[in-house]
Amino acid sequence: MISGIDFGSIGFYLSALGYLAFWGLLLTVRTSSVQKHMLSILIIFNVLWSLVHADPSNIPIISASSFAVETIQKIIMLLFLFAAYGDSTLTIRQFCTNPKVGITLSTVVVWLAVSLFTNLDVQVRVIGTLLLVIVLLAMIEGIYRKSAQQRWAFKPLIVAFGVCLLIDFYLLAEAALLGSIHHLTWQARGYVHLALLPFLVIATKRIKSWSINVFVSRDIVLQSSLVMAAGFYLCTLSLAGYYVSYIGGSWTSVMQIMLVTLGISIFSVFFFSEAIRRKSRVFIEKHFFANTFDYRKKWVELTAELKTIEIADQNAPEVCLRAWCKAIGYQDGALIKTQGEFFKVLAHTQSFNYDNQINEVLKSYQTYFANKTWLIDFANSKDKDVNLLLPKINPEKLGFQLLIPILSKGQHWGFCLLKPKANEQLALNWELRDYLIAVTEQISSYLFMSEASKTLSENAQFMAFSRMSAFVVHDLKNVKAQIDMLLKNAQKHRHNPEFIDDAFATVAAMQTRLGNMLGQLTNKQSNQEQTKRIRVGELLTQIIQERCQSLLPLPGLQILHDGQLHIDVERFGNVVFHLIDNAQQATADDGSVQVIVDQIENLMIIKIVDSGCGMSAEFIRDRLFKPFDTTKGNAGMGIGAFDAQTFVQSMHGHLSVDSTEGLGTTFTIQLPINYNQTNTRNVV
Repeated sequence: MISGIDFGSIGFYLSALGYLAFWGLLLTVRTSSVQKHMLSILIIFNVLWSLVHADPSNIPIISASSFAVETIQKIIMLLFLFAAYGDSTLTIRQFCTNPKVGITLSTVVVWLAVSLFTNLDVQVRVIGTLLLVIVLLAMIEGIYRKSAQQRWAFKPLIVAFGVCLLIDFYLLAEAALLGSIHHLTWQARGYVHLALLPFLVIATKRIKSWSINVFVSRDIVLQSSLVMAAGFYLCTLSLAGYYVSYIGGSWTSVMQIMLVTLGISIFSVFFFSEAIRRKSRVFIEKHFFANTFDYRKKWVELTAELKTIEIADQNAPEVCLRAWCKAIGYQDGALIKTQGEFFKVLAHTQSFNYDNQINEVLKSYQTYFANKTWLIDFANSKDKDVNLLLPKINPEKLGFQLLIPILSKGQHWGFCLLKPKANEQLALNWELRDYLIAVTEQISSYLFMSEASKTLSENAQFMAFSRMSAFVVHDLKNVKAQIDMLLKNAQKHRHNPEFIDDAFATVAAMQTRLGNMLGQLTNKQSNQEQTKRIRVGELLTQIIQERCQSLLPLPGLQILHDGQLHIDVERFGNVVFHLIDNAQQATADDGSVQVIVDQIENLMIIKIVDSGCGMSAEFIRDRLFKPFDTTKGNAGMGIGAFDAQTFVQSMHGHLSVDSTEGLGTTFTIQLPINYNQTNTRNVV
């Protein structure tokens, strides 16, 4: 018990004068913020706190006034630390309406009211105040860790509050265990507060902005959590001691053995079980830490980077590797694709050296982690997976740090190897692992899409060449038909000089057509069409006489109104010949095939009418114009009608079909007379 105006009271009076002077100094600071107002309230209340404790009649904690000012001081300090965690632009109204502040303040005020008006035992008051001090210490430590670049400015403030709270922690912890407050320690508190006032003055001068960067060291906070756990354990022991003394009796041997055994068991579990330690660490990191990355910003950057992929330039591997490096701030890396037991480097940075040692590591990974997405950090020499993959290799001599597997359809497609500089290495914890897995899923989808597009492009080129070949073969059938007709007529007219002249002219035309076909196959594109103006009736007369005489029934030609078209003569002639030839093949020898030419306004109309077997509506809709679909077996290519429709549409015309099964078919070609087809290309 403290009595008289003694040395301890002088310390509290000096502390009151010091706080009063500091409060006056704060009034000269022009900056207006929640933090400044809360600090001013705390300092002016510390004047009252010092005066109350300077009175020897106020027994520490036991008297209502001593307990009240002690608790209210801690409440105001708690509010100040809450404000220090916030933004400097917060207003008083915004701060007071914060739900966290309201809940915390209400809880502590209720505790104070219950303690004062229900005459709680002194030891219960001590334990409650001790818990409040532990919370304040944890918040002080949090500000220190979160201040980051501003730590230099916050250090004096942290030292001043931290030392005062540590003294209180020691004093209250001893009182909780021994049941009495240490007299000399209590007297020293005034002098401690007075000695630490200069630190508060320095902090006020240094701190320009209360906005602090939220970043917390995982190792430090893990240790801080353990300190808080130890504090709560200490409070629990104090409560147990209070309970024993309240109900009477003493600590029995049974209770002592029970507590010692429990403590040793918990310690042994954490010491010997790596899995428990890892799970505890992950739990604390997940729930008590700020994220290492701003994931919203990182994801926007990743998406923007992947948009630079150009399928035509085949730059996907380089872009994807660059995206992997930027995702975690690394500079060097390589993208490797598996090819059976071999590996192919798709992309790598300039300073990355892919050697045989890396090749052996990748082979070992495929052996031990077949079809798995387990990331490896080769900088962690304590990892058993690293020792498994590198039994004879020093990890420090390996050319990379992180190995990221890439899976496609459950199989290893390849690997991304990342290498940091000395000052940018990141530890592969649960957060980085989950983040890299998500990044890999996103990037690999673009990588696979690029490969699929490349394969599709190659297949499309082969398909285009195959289609072109099919049309060439189709035209070869026309050349063969001309040769067949020439040989057939030669038996009858071989001694006729006019026939010989016509035969040579026909062979020359066929030679030109064959040259054009070979040119298409050699150059992998169709030649430019040669267009000229012709009279449609004259061209159809020539086609019927020269190319449609080998089959029955022989087609008839009826010209109602002739007209001229500017068109590719050879292509147009082939289209009309195919339609006439198909009509002849679909009609019995005693049937009829008629070609009708007419002109209506600005349209040239050509009709091929036969009395053949006809076609169903379903066949016309689903199969007639489908390429490579034929009813002639090996004798047909299935592209005649498709070619006709494609050509007519390229002329801005229209091809229609009217057919009835058992009665016949009519193909109608309508072509605009004024359409000028100059230097167009074959659709194929």
